[in-house]
Amino acid sequence: MAGPARLVVVSCASRKEADQALAALRALDGKVVDSAVVTCTPNGRIELHQTRQVAAGEGVVAGGTVGFVAGMLLGGPIGAALLGMLGGGIWASRDTGVSDARLRELGESLTPGRALLCALVGEESAAAAHEALAPYGEVADADASSVP
Repeated sequence: MAGPARLVVVSCASRKEADQALAALRALDGKVVDSAVVTCTPNGRIELHQTRQVAAGEGVVAGGTVGFVAGMLLGGPIGAALLGMLGGGIWASRDTGVSDARLRELGESLTPGRALLCALVGEESAAAAHEALAPYGEVADADASSVP
């Protein structure tokens, strides 16, 4: 992220409520860089529901397509496609935005059935995000400028 960022977190009563909070956040004109819903299952397992991260499979398909086109232009489509698929998978597997480890750490405080919406927003959007999320639960935010 180019400028200062804020990590805005709202504690919600359920996953459904966290999804509604996310919809309200997306309705704002502010820029949401990354977002995730963190839930705690009835057996206490923490689950992450990324809303902005590219899946590895999508990266493989995109990389393979780019590699195939480049290979057609350069005369070696099969090798280029394989290299593109490998590169796309590696690119997609990197953790962008809020790290999964940090999200899991935040989720450790959840009781079963509850959820957190975690959103990385530009500093200029933090106040609006805080206001939009207040009806869904307790909202907290912190400096997140060090997040890539």
